[in-house]
Amino acid sequence: MRSAVAGEATAVPGTSLAWFVALELLCVAGFAVLMKAGQLGLAVAFLLGPLQLLAWCALAGNGYATLVAFTVLLPLAAARLLPLAYDRFVYMPGTVVLLCFLTLTSYRVAERPARPRLRTSEWFPLFVFGLWAVVSSLNATANGWGGKWLLLMTFVAVQVMLLTCFAATVPRSLADVRKLLYVLVASTVFVAVCVPFLRTGSGQFGSLGGKMADTPFGDVNLNTVAYVVGPVSAMALGLAVGTRGGRARILLWFAVFFCALALVLTKSRGGWLGFGAAFLFLMARRRSFMLLVSAAVVGLAVISTDFLRALLISRVGATTAYDPSLVGRLVLWDLAWRIGRANWLLGVGMENFRYVKQLFGFPMPLKAGLAFNAHNVYLEVFADLGVAGLAAFIWLLVSSFIRSLGAVRSDEAGDLGLGLGAGIVAYAAHGLVDCVFFQPGVFALFGLLVGLSMCLSRLTPGPSFVPRLPCPER
Repeated sequence: MRSAVAGEATAVPGTSLAWFVALELLCVAGFAVLMKAGQLGLAVAFLLGPLQLLAWCALAGNGYATLVAFTVLLPLAAARLLPLAYDRFVYMPGTVVLLCFLTLTSYRVAERPARPRLRTSEWFPLFVFGLWAVVSSLNATANGWGGKWLLLMTFVAVQVMLLTCFAATVPRSLADVRKLLYVLVASTVFVAVCVPFLRTGSGQFGSLGGKMADTPFGDVNLNTVAYVVGPVSAMALGLAVGTRGGRARILLWFAVFFCALALVLTKSRGGWLGFGAAFLFLMARRRSFMLLVSAAVVGLAVISTDFLRALLISRVGATTAYDPSLVGRLVLWDLAWRIGRANWLLGVGMENFRYVKQLFGFPMPLKAGLAFNAHNVYLEVFADLGVAGLAAFIWLLVSSFIRSLGAVRSDEAGDLGLGLGAGIVAYAAHGLVDCVFFQPGVFALFGLLVGLSMCLSRLTPGPSFVPRLPCPER
């Protein structure tokens, strides 16, 4: 009897392995066909399909592990180091679907503790932002402004709001939050190390003179890379200042050093502005001598390198009233303000300013002008989602920053509060001159920072600056 049962037990894995091998062979064949057709992104996604299914099966019982896996890939997705098809249709949607499934089926597991619920002050702005993204898109479609890009960005906005909810409720301890932040820093360091090896267009400084860089999976604007490297490097700096662990502090300082050098290489003045604002915030909060030492070390590393020094001086010197980049931004900001005032209630649709601005006299043909959004995240949201969407967005940013300040006073979570606060400041300051919501990874970083600040407020003992409305637990 025992041998018969054992034989039955071993038959199932053998059958499963056979099905997996057959599926893998099918995917290899599809990979070859798509490669011959020149569809590199779809070919890679097709080849890795079974492995992705295995990963989801392994993560299906653990929402926190799913969130960690998502965080690992977030900087890579923002820097276009993942295939575009995988990024848009597998990475983020798959994570959202899996986390929704785990949430909806958690009641079937009696021993699993109930997941915390968001307070009214937390879920309401998320709901308004997601709702207005959908409503504004319907309004744009009714006015003939719709298109595939509008639908895609509306879908992304709803996903980011859901991911924010999961980031706020899935971690169960401060150790979980700390691990997520450390994972985000480590993955961003990998992206920072890759930056010098990205081939860019020719320019004043040779191979790194252009702003568009080639990755194995397509072109990426270095401003987009800076919009992740900047806030995460600021977050790592806050963690390093606040942490008490010797080994963790040393590793975080190394992470700050590599990310800061990569930020210089991106030539993103918005990224420098955001990191500078976060640095001033940390100086005001801690007045740390180590902050001055770290700034001096990075400054010496830049000044002592001819290439980096010339790069920095060139970008700073170009920032004048005659800078074409600044003049172009002024034109876009004026258009975004006028479009927002004309559509103040419903907006023109998520990331749809790039299309509608042509109807308001943008001085370029439609095909060439579609590449330009408002280059200011606040004006972009105002034009896209109207007053309600802008109010929800600012509410999320400001309340997240205040929650982080409240955690700074805690002995257990002081480093986490400093790190999240610095990251939010860098993200908000960079948004004054850029808007990179079109890159889902950068948009998702906003959701992750906001969600973890909500989670930190719930897990941190003591009073908080944010009013807490009563909300019953499940």
